[in-house]
Amino acid sequence: MAPRKQRPPDLPAEVRSGRERLENRIQVLIMLLIGGAAGAASFRHVHDVAAAHGQPGWLAWADAVVLELASISAGLELRRNRRWGKSIAFPATVLTVAVFLSLAAQVVEAEASVIGWVAAALPALGFLTMVKIALGRADPAPPDRTARPTRGEPGPSHLVDVVVPDTRNPVPGPPPVPTSTATVRDRTATVPAAAD
Repeated sequence: MAPRKQRPPDLPAEVRSGRERLENRIQVLIMLLIGGAAGAASFRHVHDVAAAHGQPGWLAWADAVVLELASISAGLELRRNRRWGKSIAFPATVLTVAVFLSLAAQVVEAEASVIGWVAAALPALGFLTMVKIALGRADPAPPDRTARPTRGEPGPSHLVDVVVPDTRNPVPGPPPVPTSTATVRDRTATVPAAAD
């Protein structure tokens, strides 16, 4: 049996096989289902904890909406920043805090046992896992176009676009300056000096 050729991961989408596209679609669907279920469970727990601790009515709903959308937005910003080679510190911090708060709301409502806490933590951990998988699917960061070569690097140090004029056809310039000077006769009259 001949060894199977592996496709390089950098092939464009149109070159990938139908099976790879199907696998990608199934994975995205699974991620959406897990992320949706985790978000719904987390949303409910955050709402219930907020309502039980002094945030009545719409305020409890607002707390849940803000926390869940902050998680999603931070995950998307983290992916975007990673793709463009920017710092991921702030979106990663926001995501970590949002997942921690969601996890805390879920564990607070759980049965006071290890299995109760683990079961309550699953939605938040599932969401965090889906964010990690989505980040793994992000495009690699583009090369740093602003980096300057160091002195130890081989190759040209600096490339400049230069336009070289075509010397086959002379360029018209100012008229030539005459090189000889004409003799000019002195026509000044001599004035005699006055005697005293």
